[in-house]
Amino acid sequence: MSDAITRAGGFAAVPRAVGAREVTDDPVAACLEPGTTVVVACGGFEDLRDLAALARTMGVTLAVRPPPRPSPTSGGEEAASPPPEVGEGRGGGRAILDATRTAAALDAAVATDASLPPLPSAPENSPTRIVEATIHRLALPLRHLYVSAMYVTPKQDRTLVRLRLADGTVGWGETVGTPDCATLVASQARSWLGRDALHDRAAMRRSLARITFENRHGRNGLAAHAALDLAAWDAAARHLGLPLRAMLRPDAPNRPVPVACPLPAAVPGRPMTRAEITAHMADASRATRVADLAVEIAAAHGITAFKYKSAGTGVVWDLAALTALRARLGPAARLRCDPNAAYSTEEARELVEATAPLSLEFHEDPTDGIEGLARLPPLAKLATNMCVIAPEHLAAAYRRGLRGLVVLADIFYWGGIAPLRDAAAAARLLGLTPALHSFYESAVATAANLHLAQALELDDPHPMDCGTTSLAEDVVAPGTLTVTDGALRGPDGPGLGLAPDPARLAALAIAEPVVIRAA
Repeated sequence: MSDAITRAGGFAAVPRAVGAREVTDDPVAACLEPGTTVVVACGGFEDLRDLAALARTMGVTLAVRPPPRPSPTSGGEEAASPPPEVGEGRGGGRAILDATRTAAALDAAVATDASLPPLPSAPENSPTRIVEATIHRLALPLRHLYVSAMYVTPKQDRTLVRLRLADGTVGWGETVGTPDCATLVASQARSWLGRDALHDRAAMRRSLARITFENRHGRNGLAAHAALDLAAWDAAARHLGLPLRAMLRPDAPNRPVPVACPLPAAVPGRPMTRAEITAHMADASRATRVADLAVEIAAAHGITAFKYKSAGTGVVWDLAALTALRARLGPAARLRCDPNAAYSTEEARELVEATAPLSLEFHEDPTDGIEGLARLPPLAKLATNMCVIAPEHLAAAYRRGLRGLVVLADIFYWGGIAPLRDAAAAARLLGLTPALHSFYESAVATAANLHLAQALELDDPHPMDCGTTSLAEDVVAPGTLTVTDGALRGPDGPGLGLAPDPARLAALAIAEPVVIRAA
């Protein structure tokens, strides 16, 4: 197995042979046409990975063709030869083996008439096999009441998972904190025990759901898998002595990443229920308090990009809040508005038109669904983390003409590191713009997002969502992750570069840890 395939997580599935075929002239264009198979020359895993992501998104079979066997007498043309033996085919044994391994890593097929050779399995008693999983549930207190169309809360519940390998290496992952998701993490963790964190990550992702229909737990199933997947990536990177970003792109630097800070829809100054918040927002003059908070955060951290979390109570309040933000932060500040699809298409159109003079960076999920977004004014700058959360949604957005749509992705909705990476690649090839979505997360997920942005350049052109400045407490010591001059900085080192402090983890716990060990 090549180093690139190992870093990416190993083989996803045993490939199938689809018969010898000619290489497709323009494989990217072919993925967008009605055909069902695209054939590419075997150029190596990393060379083909973006194309494989696009092919899966568009429902196309990618087939890797082994190179022809050169003739010793014809200067490179294929030699006439007897029918190939099993495992040999066009190009000989080594060529067919390379094509098979590349296809297995890409979840692709092989364009050959020959039988395919078996894939090597992970070594027995590997030092990177997973022997223990520990699930932690915790609550992160916020510095201010979080108010949006979906939540009114002073805290954020999270689920953390710790995987221990046979050699003692430990990796950390994180996901949403609902009881249902935490239960699924524990259930899925049992299937990870005994698997290899270095070589089996791709296979474990495919085993969760070969197709969307097989994921019987929907978003929670993907989010639970994401926690284990991230922990396995962290452990694998630590075992190799590499930072996580180098697993995705070997030359990725540890650089500051510009961030966008979330802002609540209202700042009442004390805990309130949803009904009380609605009454508070009946007076639009109170919307200026949101701008007061933004100015405070900007002064403390140099942040110049903000996501205003609309409560979806009406355009009057939203316009008042966004107008105050623009006035207080100035014309250079990046402002986003996110009502979590609380508005009808008609109301969203009214919001987009009313805020046009404010020159927002984009409107995030102003209404529900790809169809709803497509019916908004054509010049509206739009983003989503709710309407496009699966490969088939990328294809639908492309077909519906949403060119330039900002696809805000995270590992929880997409089900792990590799699916997010592939979503970003496919989005770019379709003319969409990938960026990182985030919420109020612990340092584990925040560090993961930092590495993803550094490796995949997901902060260009839009700063990465980041709520770390709004946490009153975290699982690491203050100063481990910092936001200065509007950019997130993290420590260097293997894996995520950090790990939760046991004392802080215990202080934030809302349940006893669940420990699951291999038999």
